[in-house]
Amino acid sequence: MLLGLMNNPARDVVKEIQRAKELGFRFLDLTLEPPVARADKIDVGRVKAALANREMGAVGHTAYYLPFASAFDAIQAGAVSETEKCLRVFGQLGVKLMNLHLDCRVPGHDPTYINARNVEAIAKLLPTADELGITLMVENAEGDTAESLAPVLEALPGVGLHLDIGHANIGRGRASATAGLLERYGHRLKHVHLSDNKGRSDDHLAIGAGSIDWRRELKALKASGYDGTITLETFYGDSALIAYSRDKVTELWASV
Repeated sequence: MLLGLMNNPARDVVKEIQRAKELGFRFLDLTLEPPVARADKIDVGRVKAALANREMGAVGHTAYYLPFASAFDAIQAGAVSETEKCLRVFGQLGVKLMNLHLDCRVPGHDPTYINARNVEAIAKLLPTADELGITLMVENAEGDTAESLAPVLEALPGVGLHLDIGHANIGRGRASATAGLLERYGHRLKHVHLSDNKGRSDDHLAIGAGSIDWRRELKALKASGYDGTITLETFYGDSALIAYSRDKVTELWASV
């Protein structure tokens, strides 16, 4: 298991790399989005040198609100174009994984249409990803299950799963979508996000500050055979809370 930290896209990326290193993380979950870290705004050479100097890797993350399923062709094309810019930056940085968020915000259209538009957009990105040696992966959103992701993942067999355990525990009471996602798509799992919440919204709390059963979740993850990159996506609180979450996850991983 390798633990990483996500950068705050409102802050200088190099300073975020240094912060992650000082907190003991092995890689940066580099999100390329406004206001400061948009793909065409960052100094790629400076970021590449900062990662190399600190012996840190990176995983690629894109904005969750890109309108891949828009009913307007020009808007969908814009989302694809912006994501291709991210791919090009990640290619220069030597990043091998990049996530995508499905777009479900298409008023007046049913899930079949929305899934088809998402598949269409991702398919347009695959040639560039293949050219650069980058594996694309779809992140489960709040409320997603193996069944809800199936129309997209089955249509795109070369795309991996990015499991967000925080999302898998929203709106489900004491249940979780994690087990079902791992059972059906664990063989395609490429990356994991961890953050806590109280089951109602995506709070991005420190591990243990919400209601998620972390022993159950990490036991299921470990039992699936996964031992790759895991990002702490804890946005709120100071560095001490991030360090606490880091140590808690490390302790739990060793004990389950």
